[in-house]
Amino acid sequence: MNRKFFLRALMALGIAATAVGSALAATADNYPSGPIKLVMPYPAGGMSDVSARTIAEALSAKIGGNIIVENRPGAASTVASNWMVHQKPDGYTLYAAPVSLVLNPILQPQVGYKPYEDFTPISMLLYSPFVLQVNKDMGADNVKDLVTLIKAHPGKYAIGTSGLGSINHLAAEYFINEFGLDMIVAHYKGGAPASQDLVGGQIHMMFSAANEAAPMMRAGRTKGLAVTTAERLSMLPDVPTMNEAADLKDFEAVFWMALVAPKNLPPEIQSKLSSAMLELNSDAQLRRKTDALGVRMHASDPQEVTANLRQDEKKWGDIINNLDIEL
Repeated sequence: MNRKFFLRALMALGIAATAVGSALAATADNYPSGPIKLVMPYPAGGMSDVSARTIAEALSAKIGGNIIVENRPGAASTVASNWMVHQKPDGYTLYAAPVSLVLNPILQPQVGYKPYEDFTPISMLLYSPFVLQVNKDMGADNVKDLVTLIKAHPGKYAIGTSGLGSINHLAAEYFINEFGLDMIVAHYKGGAPASQDLVGGQIHMMFSAANEAAPMMRAGRTKGLAVTTAERLSMLPDVPTMNEAADLKDFEAVFWMALVAPKNLPPEIQSKLSSAMLELNSDAQLRRKTDALGVRMHASDPQEVTANLRQDEKKWGDIINNLDIEL
């Protein structure tokens, strides 16, 4: 290669790099200049979908854009996660990623993504706590009495779940392990059929999403004994935390979702979205809306998303591996 050609090649590369940098900066400065797609890994109408849509509406107003939710359910969120890794990292396709983003690679023989390498974290979205509710004729009015009753009758009582490998299944196993209980674990295809059998007495207890448990408790169809968060819920202020109810220190089991994008999202767009989300933490009206849905809206910096992924990968991954759970 002669010297003149080499210099021209270097100049061309420099111009191209400058152009790419300028394009990225312009994209960040003008972002958003069109509609943003927020991918939801669950069917429309459920708690996760409705809650995420509520937050997306507030985020749309904050960034001056239009966020459109697209539902891509299937395979415990793996369908959506696999699809996301093939999308452009331009900020116009975002993902309401659930905690299963980091659990499915443990639960399933093979997934088409790597949770840390293939996504850009932006912010936490929401936390959805569970309520330990029991059949109204169970004969236990608090967690200590419940544990005593179960221990007195090994193998008699059944705890329901919304599906093998679901977070409320893992919460049930966490509960069983924490107290050294001998119980039947009954898996259902969703929370609704499990709740029906709870009321009917076919199962005796389950960890239910707060928005699903509250109406049943208020109607006197079930009893709520504890919530699985570190603090009491505004929706159910009279129900103690599991830590309060059982003299524990760190019992916590929540489903959560985070806002992420495909890998290589420009840092300027990541920062813009994260900052806008953090501003929503002080939106009292939004918080009232999400509280009424039984979830806690919570925005964060990207680092908290990664920390939560690693924390729950260890916590729930240990249970999954110890019990050899596989979907």
